[in-house]
This record gives sequence, C-alpha cells and structure tokens, in this order.
Amino acid sequence: MTMKVLRITALLALSVLLIACGKQQSSQTSANGDQQKVSQQVVDPKVERGKAVYDETGCATCHAIGGIGGRTGPSLDKIGSKYDAEKLKEILVNPQTLNPNTVMPPFEGSEEDLEALVAYLLSLK
Repeated sequence: MTMKVLRITALLALSVLLIACGKQQSSQTSANGDQQKVSQQVVDPKVERGKAVYDETGCATCHAIGGIGGRTGPSLDKIGSKYDAEKLKEILVNPQTLNPNTVMPPFEGSEEDLEALVAYLLSLK
C-alpha cells in the first residue's frame, strides 16, 4: 500500500514539475534591471504539418537537418534561405530539374501536403 501511495505522490510531483516547466515567463530582467520581452516561438500549423509530412515520407533517410538524418542527399539546413516556394515545389515534384542524376523520388502526396512540406522547408533558415 505504501509503495502505491509513493508512486501516486511521485506522479503528482512530476505532473506539477512538467506544468511548471511548460509555463514561460513573458519577460526577464537584464543585467541592468530593465524588463525585456522574451521571444516566444509561435509555430504555424502548416509548418507543423510540413514537418510531419517530412517525417512520414522518409525525407530524413537521405537528408539531414541539424545533423540528424541521412547523408545521401544534401543537408536541408538553411534551405529556406536558398530557394523560394516555387523553386522548392519544382524540386520536390521533379527533382531532376535541380540534379539530372538524383535518386530522389518525386513527391507524390496531396497538394495540401506539398504546400505544408514547402512551408516547413521555407522555415529552415
């Protein structure tokens, strides 16, 4: 019985810690005592969907982001600074337009998923 109470207490304590860690202050004090806004990253749902499409279609098998992923294709770090949306769509739908010898398959998902994937890639700057 005591072990059960300890587990419940530990779970409650962990829940409180997780909730507390999830809350971010909207300002912090600088060295001179001024209040500064702390940027809170807002993630676009389309970008989130694009990340899911990236994961679901296995892009990381050949491409790395932040050092995570394959090395067959080029790293996608900062790809959003290199190409605009139209060029990314063109590359995804017909990869041979960028490299005639590529082994990258063309994207075959829905138009909505393609748009989301492009939004995700554009966010990589």
